[in-house]
Amino acid sequence: MSDVLPKFQPREILGVKYFHTQTPDGGDLYFTEFGLPFARQLLPENWRESEWFTAHRQKLRGTSTIYRTVTRPVAGKSLEIVVRYNRVGEELPVDTLTLEEFINADFNSPFEEIKVLMDLRASRRGVPLRRMPTKKPLAIFEPPDLLQLWQSGRLESKMAQKLARYPQAALDIRRQYILIYGWIEGHDAQQVADLWQLEGEPRLEFLKKTTAFVTDEMAEMGFRVLDMKPAHVILRLNPDGTLKKRQDGKLLYALVDYELLEKISAAEIIS
Repeated sequence: MSDVLPKFQPREILGVKYFHTQTPDGGDLYFTEFGLPFARQLLPENWRESEWFTAHRQKLRGTSTIYRTVTRPVAGKSLEIVVRYNRVGEELPVDTLTLEEFINADFNSPFEEIKVLMDLRASRRGVPLRRMPTKKPLAIFEPPDLLQLWQSGRLESKMAQKLARYPQAALDIRRQYILIYGWIEGHDAQQVADLWQLEGEPRLEFLKKTTAFVTDEMAEMGFRVLDMKPAHVILRLNPDGTLKKRQDGKLLYALVDYELLEKISAAEIIS
């Protein structure tokens, strides 16, 4: 365990400011402005050490490799985090209709993902102006070990496209990229349907309505998630089991999946 604050170098990638440091074993850590105050807790040895991670991780719902875990306490303080292995360069496991509608769809690279998320967080809508609640992006961790190409699951053609589009966000097809986010308390929409014991048409209607509401609010800000699902929406419950609402009386929620988050192009908005 380490509680020594590493030296870091400010870097700007895709317009986002990071604080970069190299771990003793040759890995790379990029702290965001949100993660920097928790730099000690986010050092890999304080959450990724094999025995600790195995004992404290909880696999979360979804097709990606994603876990909820907690860091070791540093100066008496632990941090609940979500860690997800980025799937840049991999094939999209989405339905045919989505692929036909968005033929150029691809997983965001780690730096793309945080860039577009930061843009979404900076956007405002409505009166009074409100932002889209999301998890806070804390860091990107690149472990030092290199994978064989067949182990990575990535396609060279897709990685080449990413590098050509964003050369400053240097990517290595052999390296893993782990995104670290802050944990948000609550239940996803599917879990709420389970808690309410909804089945059949009432369940489908609740999930459809909830997802459509978040999708519409996102679109008003000029963004979308290509594979939007009920599991991407976190809700909170009152003590009586009803849904918490905002001050305007509408649903209180947070968006928690950004692998396929993107801006809607100006041409699409006009059309």
